[in-house]
Amino acid sequence: MMKLLKQHNDALKRAARLIIAYEARIGAIALVDDHPAYPANTAAINQEIKQALAEFRRWQQRHGDQECAHAAILAMWASGAWRNRDTCARLCYRQAGFSNMALARQALVGAPEPGSWVSSKGARR
Repeated sequence: MMKLLKQHNDALKRAARLIIAYEARIGAIALVDDHPAYPANTAAINQEIKQALAEFRRWQQRHGDQECAHAAILAMWASGAWRNRDTCARLCYRQAGFSNMALARQALVGAPEPGSWVSSKGARR
């Protein structure tokens, strides 16, 4: 996910740099208007912006609904009630809102261990 967001960020930065350079040279650019004073590669800027938006929409369709579930499973893991991530994912994926256990386990990859404030005598499953 981070790789995709970084790609979107880079594409939008490139588009913004091009727009700023063009505006500095010839004035404000309205990307919806064809004007002879605009550079010939305005279509390339439009294409890059459309591509970045389309990629974001595809990502949002796949992962956007899982943001709440992702936060919920991380909170369950952070509670310290589970010995390992697999057990937490196996027993809590439906409560968190995931459709399957593999997605819940994937959401826990890289999650920090629960804090040391959890006592060893606490209820751990």
